[in-house]
Amino acid sequence: MLFNYKLNCFIVVELKLRSLKKEDKAQIEFYMNLVDEKLKDSHHNKTIGIIITKESNELVINFVRREGIIPLYYKLKKTVYN
Repeated sequence: MLFNYKLNCFIVVELKLRSLKKEDKAQIEFYMNLVDEKLKDSHHNKTIGIIITKESNELVINFVRREGIIPLYYKLKKTVYN
């Protein structure tokens, strides 16, 4: 969990080393609701959820809002270590 001072909100982050499943949204929304109930004050903005998943050669950053999920795709580059 993070807090963004500029956005004035908590951010719940989950890392999944697989593709997104539909139950992932419900799980992170559960955590977002807990943060809103237990930590968030009235002057804070709504909690944001982020699920980072991997699909083939792409990282997908899924922004979770109450209305749905907004996916952003990033190509992975292979790194060679000597």
